[in-house]
Amino acid sequence: MDTLVSPQTRADPVSADAVSLCQRYFRAWRQRDAAAVLATLAPDGSYEDPTTGGPVRGEAFAAAMQGLWVAFPDLDFELGALHRVADDTVHAEWTMEGNNLGPFHGLPPTQRPVSVPGIDLIRTGPDGIRQVRGYFDPGLVPRQLGLNVVVQPREIGPFQFGTSVVVRRPQPVMPAVLAFTELIARDEPSVQAVRDQSRQVIMENLDNPAFLGFNSTVAGRRMTTISAWASQEALTAAMATGTHAQAMRGFADVAEGGFTSVYAPVRVGPWLRRCGACGCMARFEGHRGHCKACGAEVEALA
Repeated sequence: MDTLVSPQTRADPVSADAVSLCQRYFRAWRQRDAAAVLATLAPDGSYEDPTTGGPVRGEAFAAAMQGLWVAFPDLDFELGALHRVADDTVHAEWTMEGNNLGPFHGLPPTQRPVSVPGIDLIRTGPDGIRQVRGYFDPGLVPRQLGLNVVVQPREIGPFQFGTSVVVRRPQPVMPAVLAFTELIARDEPSVQAVRDQSRQVIMENLDNPAFLGFNSTVAGRRMTTISAWASQEALTAAMATGTHAQAMRGFADVAEGGFTSVYAPVRVGPWLRRCGACGCMARFEGHRGHCKACGAEVEALA
């Protein structure tokens, strides 16, 4: 809907200019035109919201917009009223709406819609918009997309807290080798860059039958991955191609340090599975076996 402007605002030339500038800013957003959005900003104008990690300008702001439009190609804003609260300050209410039809933070599209209300505090000047500060619930989009929103401390004493990702085959597997990598990211943006690369690497390996599984953890800037493979040869071949090869070449750009290694099994224990018939814990070799207590067939968990 159209932006509302009070009669008092229309009578004030300074206010009218500020409101008109903000209207152009939102029109450019609705047209998904990054160049037009930047054209409404002053030479040092900035944008900031709870997801940007601080003010962004110029190309960084344009990249943020493009990333949002890739994830939500039909992104639009339902605009509310624009209120002049000072000679150079405008408050703008809006609701962002769109469907997640593209990758979002390295994750595949969910096809789900989002609707996020918010408000922008906009400072203007004779040379354009000097500052936009957006306020909204940053956890609302992930929740609407079916993503986990984790609230926890970064660290307590010797314990560091973070998040993990697990990728498993639908059938039980016994890997021949495990590849282990740990790195300390250079900074917070590098953490996200490494996570995006890791997801892309996994996506590229899903069709490889020798790729058996993947576990990763992120605690602060410490990032650890363990991948399971059917053979050392398959692992070596996969590391030399695609995004993984690019990531190895760009290691110094995103990491403060780290190490990588490959492990082969030293001792292979039995599979364990609670028997659905009698409730006893069955021990067996291979992926299938029988409960020694009642003789029922059991199968290892994937």
